[in-house]
Order: sequence, then structure tokens, then C-alpha cells
Amino acid sequence: MKKILILLIIILTGCEEQYKDLIEENPILNVYIDDLDYNNITETYKFYYPDNLSNTYFKITYNTSPYQRVYWDSPDEYYVVTFQDTTWTPVVNYSTHADENGVGYQMVYVNESLAGDTLNITGNVNNIEKEIKIHIVAYDSDCYPLLCDENGFYY
Repeated sequence: MKKILILLIIILTGCEEQYKDLIEENPILNVYIDDLDYNNITETYKFYYPDNLSNTYFKITYNTSPYQRVYWDSPDEYYVVTFQDTTWTPVVNYSTHADENGVGYQMVYVNESLAGDTLNITGNVNNIEKEIKIHIVAYDSDCYPLLCDENGFYY
């Protein structure tokens, strides 16, 4: 009986000290997109969706604590019809993990049906929420951002 009690104490308390330095009481979360234009007035990023692709992705970068799990949510969804059944899926994965430096990435799926929409994506770490907005602009493959206005038309 004494051996079982000692074994239980070791199992229940032995590993706790090992992970104490990974748990932060005040975690941080910064969310941004390096590759897209940011409008300070509307607080939105602009993604130019090329008309020659059926779907594409872009990357959200975030900084947080090392190895921290970040939960993601978005009201924006796309659908896939398979065997006469429609499946709705969010444009983001439900969660991702940061690396040993606290840097992580979330890929966002975009297809033609989302052109003209503004995606709202929220990251959450221990009740700290950061929202990021991305306006999806459809434009002609010959009309690049330097040649066109925000609606995808030539200047």
C-alpha cells in the first residue's frame, strides 16, 4: 500500500515543475499580415483575388508566447457540394500553435464566392481576442494594384 501511495504522489506531482516556465500569466497576441496592403482609416487589409484561379490562400502571421495554442474563429464560410450534400467550412482552421520563438501562421482559404466580401477573423489566447479584417477584391489578371483602384478598375 505504501508503494502505491508513493507511486501516485510521483505521478500526480512529478511533471508539474517541468512545464512551469512555459505558462505565462499575461500572454500576448499580435496579429498581422505582411504581404497585404493595410488601410489605417478602415482598419482593413486588402487582398486582390485574381480571376484566373478557382481558389487561393493567404497567410496571417501572429506573435505570442512560445508553443502557445491560438484559437481561431470566423463567421465567413465557403461550401463544398459532395454527393448532393452541402458542407459549410470556415475559412480558417480552428487552432494553430506558435513555434519556439512565439511566431505562428494561419492560412486563410479564399475562393471566387468570397470576392467583394470582407472577412472577419478572430484569434484568441486565454480570453485575449484580436480581430483582423480583410477585404477581398476581385480584379482582372492584367490589372495589378499599382494600375487599378480599390475596386479593380484601371485608373
